[in-house]
Amino acid sequence: MKAPGRPVLVERWRLVVMVGVLLLAAGLRFYQLEVQSFWNDEGNSARLSERSIGLILTGTASDIHPPLYYLALRGWRELAGESEFGLRAFSAYVGIGLVGATFALGRRLLPWLPAGLAALLAAINPALIYYSQEARMYELLALLATLATWLLLRWLAAPTGPPGRWAAVGYVLCLTAGLYTHYFFPTVLAVQAILLGLAVFLPWPGWQVGRRRLAGWLALVAAAVALYLPWLPVFLRQVGGRPETQRPALDFAVEGGRWLAFGGTVEAAAVFWPLLALAVLLGLGLLPAGKGRGGWRAAAGLATMVVLPLLLMVVAGTAREPYYKFMLLAAPPLGLLAARGWWLGWSGAWPGGRGGRWLRRAAVTGLVGVVAWGSGRSLANLYFDAAYARADYRGMAAQIAADGHPNAGIILNAANQWEVFTYYHRDGAPVYPIPRGQPDAADIETELAAIVARHDRLYAIFWGEAERDPQRLVERWLDGHAFKAREEWVGDVRFVTYAMPQGPAGEMETAVDLRFGEDILLLGYTLATETVRPGEIVTLTLFWQTERPLATRYKVFLHLVDEAGQIVAQRDSEPGGGLALTTTWTPGQIVVDNHGVLVPAGVPPGNYRLLLGLYDLSDPAGRLPIETAGGEVDVYEVGVIGVGDRG
Repeated sequence: MKAPGRPVLVERWRLVVMVGVLLLAAGLRFYQLEVQSFWNDEGNSARLSERSIGLILTGTASDIHPPLYYLALRGWRELAGESEFGLRAFSAYVGIGLVGATFALGRRLLPWLPAGLAALLAAINPALIYYSQEARMYELLALLATLATWLLLRWLAAPTGPPGRWAAVGYVLCLTAGLYTHYFFPTVLAVQAILLGLAVFLPWPGWQVGRRRLAGWLALVAAAVALYLPWLPVFLRQVGGRPETQRPALDFAVEGGRWLAFGGTVEAAAVFWPLLALAVLLGLGLLPAGKGRGGWRAAAGLATMVVLPLLLMVVAGTAREPYYKFMLLAAPPLGLLAARGWWLGWSGAWPGGRGGRWLRRAAVTGLVGVVAWGSGRSLANLYFDAAYARADYRGMAAQIAADGHPNAGIILNAANQWEVFTYYHRDGAPVYPIPRGQPDAADIETELAAIVARHDRLYAIFWGEAERDPQRLVERWLDGHAFKAREEWVGDVRFVTYAMPQGPAGEMETAVDLRFGEDILLLGYTLATETVRPGEIVTLTLFWQTERPLATRYKVFLHLVDEAGQIVAQRDSEPGGGLALTTTWTPGQIVVDNHGVLVPAGVPPGNYRLLLGLYDLSDPAGRLPIETAGGEVDVYEVGVIGVGDRG
């Protein structure tokens, strides 16, 4: 048998390389796919995809996103199930497809080697990987944008015959799907209009784009818009300016570029050198070198695909970090432009670039290596650093179930947490989403009073207060009428445990008149109970007063210690649950300050001392001295707490 010729071997090796890139993309996207909990928006996806098609259409008509992704996820869940892995796998497969689409688009604009490098950069891009591991529509948005641009270029290169007709049909379907996927997709049409302008006025080799071709493109766009007409009234109602303050345009350009290249799981300072290496590659990629495939027109087109979405985000008022994901569609062309820069350096295609061949190739390949190192650093944070983890609603629901309190209630401060929390919390304590709509103090007080009357313990999950409850009416009322015993940040969510009062919290039972430092007086306190069981909460109300305005913020600490002086439970908080800061106290005013100390489930029975003190917020070791009859101390014993058997 005759040995295959060199072209055949080259094609085989190219196929092997691309399969390897796709396998790498798959590994990075499926790795630890189910480890993290769904966060807020993913919970919305999960619960919305449970509904019927009619209810999905009805729900998304009043949502900030159109229905196609949710409809696709509804079909996908029938195949893959409703677990975190199952639902996120849809985005993972879309992300793998995006790597392939990046290569296909690259082959329309660049030689094989830079197109393959761009696919590799897409495979390891942290932003693309992050949204390949999220049950949301942003990866699908990027895929449809890339496919639509590839199909447009394919149609422009050969408009007649079956390949051109199939490209035209595919293009219309991609445009329609994109419009039904995200309201930012019209950006793609704006980019393509500029690409067509470049092709008309600055013809690309092999293209004969004139008025007839431009008219044909407009007809294809009109066909997609016609298919979108049923949803167009919803689109017009949903889009519009956003009142939020956004970054200055120059800051946004820098931060947006960093995010596109390395995602949100690494700080800019940690990837300074990778950012610099990428900037050099992009600068090389913009050089007006070459006349054929990969020539300067390709550079102009790729630059347009990267820059225009960022500009339109500024115009739309979405130049803020929560909306960076909108520009995910610019990540593939960013990689293609960097790959073009590498190719120009490798081949010496820029003017006067033929000298120093091996040094030149080593330099540009080293730049790619530095960029890859930056991606690796960001991915390490994504996979292993809890500081970058999504809010753990699964863990919060599990903690509530593990506590097993027989008469607990759960407050969601931001009603749109309902979907994600009830994905994990299907049975048990009732859930109260407060506030509903615009927060009203009288309505909130009435509703919370009714809830407190029904429960001995409340769990509160605070998220998005700046938008949902900017005056923190819910938290202020709870801190004034209940006892905050546990508070922790879970991602960008605060998880708080409250004990309900067993008697009037505003009445002081024990007067002490203790001076803390020079200006603060503890007038007295109320210790509701001196006997608890493991898993229960010791509740304490403190009555403070200051003689003059305070310039320092102080924290209250409560320690429950055993006979050996070892701390078995503690609670550190600024007064009023953090809402009655010492710097806001008015001289002569009595500050009523509720605290709770949660006794861990594993604490053995016995007697424990409850100790109280104050320390400077900026210096935890700087405790205020306390004047007592026996001399000056830095802790005061409030009482002895008896811990009994749990059963």
